[in-house]
Amino acid sequence: MNLKKYIFIILIIIFPLLASCVVTEDLSINHNESGSSKISISVEDFFITVLNDFSEFSSDETDKPIMDLAIDDTSKKLTDNKSTTNVIFTKVGKNSYKGSFDFDSLSTLISDLSQTTNQSVLTLKNNKLNFYLDLSNYYQLKKVVPFLADPNFEPFGPEYNEGLSADDYLEMISFMLGEEGPGAIKNSLITLNFETPKPIKSYKGGKKVSSTYFSYSFPLIDFLLLAEPLNFELTW
Repeated sequence: MNLKKYIFIILIIIFPLLASCVVTEDLSINHNESGSSKISISVEDFFITVLNDFSEFSSDETDKPIMDLAIDDTSKKLTDNKSTTNVIFTKVGKNSYKGSFDFDSLSTLISDLSQTTNQSVLTLKNNKLNFYLDLSNYYQLKKVVPFLADPNFEPFGPEYNEGLSADDYLEMISFMLGEEGPGAIKNSLITLNFETPKPIKSYKGGKKVSSTYFSYSFPLIDFLLLAEPLNFELTW
């Protein structure tokens, strides 16, 4: 496979699905574990330009922008999931999107997406929510996002780059995407917000915004390397 095809795969996986410069998800949880999710995605022009440069490698026979296709795919996966309802995704700006959906049970939703009942990335039990991601359970996330297991992407993910410094990784990205690449990645952020059904009793990692609102953010580069675990605990 040639270099351009590799780059296209990396961009499709990393930027549209994981970061897209800024991704914010607001998750509201009810007493019975049901709830709703609202997602906001904003993409820098740099990413769009690079994606369009390699759009000729897309297998979709359509003139639709690459990011639109990625959002459509996400919407379809959630719509097809048995534990989600009222899935809505809309384009609200040139490179901006908003989405929302309801779920019957957060535990069921997580199990469905990970295709396992024993996943440890995100767990909810007895009003305690745990998020933990490191190299030991990264394989579980690959079940949720199959592209992460693609042999063409894996050399650029955390498993293949174990021990690599952030500077060395960004130097690699600079070689592949140009001088704007490292800065764009460093400016990419993933934020998870949670609204709890009862006042928050305790938490580790992240920050308590109000009595029932918790926020956890991490840079994209931290995910790409997983040099340290990404984790938080939240109890209400």
